[in-house]
Amino acid sequence: MSVPARPPTPLPPPTSLRASLIHAIDWRTVAAIGLPFWAFILAAILVRVREAPAPALALLAPPPAPTAAAPKPPPPEPTPVAPMPREVVVRTQFTAVPVLVPVAVPAEPVVANVPAPAEFRLPASEFLPAERCQTFNTKVKFHPGMPEAAEEARNSKKMLLVLHISGHFDDPGFT
Repeated sequence: MSVPARPPTPLPPPTSLRASLIHAIDWRTVAAIGLPFWAFILAAILVRVREAPAPALALLAPPPAPTAAAPKPPPPEPTPVAPMPREVVVRTQFTAVPVLVPVAVPAEPVVANVPAPAEFRLPASEFLPAERCQTFNTKVKFHPGMPEAAEEARNSKKMLLVLHISGHFDDPGFT
């Protein structure tokens, strides 16, 4: 019995320093930095080309013949230069300058006969017997257990807040 010959497995491509560097470079970062840079260089070159003097071939051409009817343009006016200061004054004494600052003066209220708002009080239907829940001098009802709180919230159609506090409340050193 003969064993069929297997084709040889191809060898992996040789890893070179160049190939590993090409894979190590993040080309998105190169593009994000390189594209604006080359755009700036190209814009600078285009500005230089537009500002460049006329080519040398134009200088070799003879100037056009002047016509007698065309008057000469007036010479350009010189640019005015600021005169130098006559003297430099250094002050050693300063004088106070009064500054007027507007101040709001309390005036009478616009509406004088507004009754004071009544103190907020819960309606009688919101109070529960003392054995069912406690308020601890707040407006929040604290129920002793989760089932009672869930039942009260369902009956009054209100949301339920579960506050879990861990600790040993009998010993003040632990809480």
